[in-house]
Amino acid sequence: MASITINTNLASLTAQRNLSQATSGMNTAMERLSTGYKINSGKDDAAGSSVSTLMEAQISGYDVAESNATMGLSLLDTAEGVLGIVGDYLQRIRDLTEQAANGTYGTASMNAIKTEVEQRMLEINRLCSVIDFNGIKLLDGTSIAATSENGVNLQVSNNSGKNNIINLKYTIFKAATITALLMSGNAKSDHVGTKDPDQAWFERGTTDTAALKARIMGGETTSDDNRKYNYEEKGYTKIDGQNYDWQDNKTGSPNKSCITAICDAVYTDDATAREFLQFIDDAIGNVSDRISLIGAYMNRVESAVDAIAVQKENIVSANSSIKDADVATESSNFIKYQILQQSSATLLSTANQTPQIALNLI
Repeated sequence: MASITINTNLASLTAQRNLSQATSGMNTAMERLSTGYKINSGKDDAAGSSVSTLMEAQISGYDVAESNATMGLSLLDTAEGVLGIVGDYLQRIRDLTEQAANGTYGTASMNAIKTEVEQRMLEINRLCSVIDFNGIKLLDGTSIAATSENGVNLQVSNNSGKNNIINLKYTIFKAATITALLMSGNAKSDHVGTKDPDQAWFERGTTDTAALKARIMGGETTSDDNRKYNYEEKGYTKIDGQNYDWQDNKTGSPNKSCITAICDAVYTDDATAREFLQFIDDAIGNVSDRISLIGAYMNRVESAVDAIAVQKENIVSANSSIKDADVATESSNFIKYQILQQSSATLLSTANQTPQIALNLI
């Protein structure tokens, strides 16, 4: 049986508790509606907050990985563009050399061909020496990627380990200067690994470049088909280190450059020009191989970017289901608690008047 008391107003206490709960519920709904999150602090959902924090770290990591991959694509695109120009120059050099190999050109014409070839070779060297990406020299052979033969690693995922990187092979970043390209395809050369490795460009084998060998080394040389070449008899001096800088102007020699040595040796007559075609083909093949490899890497990196986007999307979706507020639900809760707050306040006012009934009994 309920009793009328003055010191203790149970009805008021109950109304106060319900008013507090309604106010707290309404404030929570307002917070969630204003932030868009149903987890705004650890007390809202301790486990969910922990999981969401880890997921947000992964999402941020995927953003960085995507940026890394995009920078890698830009690096590859830069290298490919310059190599394309080098390839065009080499093709022009080959066309001129094939003209010189025809045997119908006199000294003036050969000199004109030599002049253009020399300028194009110098431009190839200039391009390869200046092209860089974010401070990394791409085609002069001096980058750590080339010298260490470790290439460039693209971090395309959140975690450590080799499965989270794409390694761009170091051969892409090896020197693409004209002398480097001409030496690159000459593994058969007798000079490779000897005291004169920088002369390797002129000799692919023992006798298959007899005309060039005679022009460079001096003396008489016999080819496989028993043709004899002796340019000293024609008044030419031999092309060697005494007159030219084999190190491509890196030795400090005041003499002519290695490019000049190549041109002077090759564009002497049709025989030397004809033999030089195979060296140009090697250089064109080297550039073509690099461009093909770059294209393959670009496709792979683009696929990695697509994979990153899918992984990020899945993590974002999972995090959203844990952390994001349901606006419809929170709106309903806000209205519900607002009504409860108003009704509790009204009833609290009524409950506070109840003890006055005791005055009628006195």
